[in-house]
Amino acid sequence: MEANTPTSQNQYNPGGSSYSSGSADSLSSKVGERASETMDQAKRKVGELYDTANKSLNQQYDKAVSYTRENPGTTTLIAFGAGVGVGMLLIGNLTGSRSRRSRVVEPVMNAVSTLATELFR
Repeated sequence: MEANTPTSQNQYNPGGSSYSSGSADSLSSKVGERASETMDQAKRKVGELYDTANKSLNQQYDKAVSYTRENPGTTTLIAFGAGVGVGMLLIGNLTGSRSRRSRVVEPVMNAVSTLATELFR
């Protein structure tokens, strides 16, 4: 039997270098800390993006509500046009007439979307 000497190769450490379990533990803890820091940074970034998107959405909603209160007639006409457009789309799908849909629905929807875009700028 061969004696276990520092120069003989270990089956777990074939290079013969002397890594201790302490250095492996410190490497493991450093990797864990780095992963934890990366996760914390990612959480902060996602939180910031959520807050920014939420703030922008709330501003647009407030803008739409204030416009609606200032111009109820225009808003009613926009809603009516959108309802007519959606109704025509649904009826067009039921009857299957593509020519009527392309002649009527597309211009109505384009006009309503253009009007809404211009009003909310």
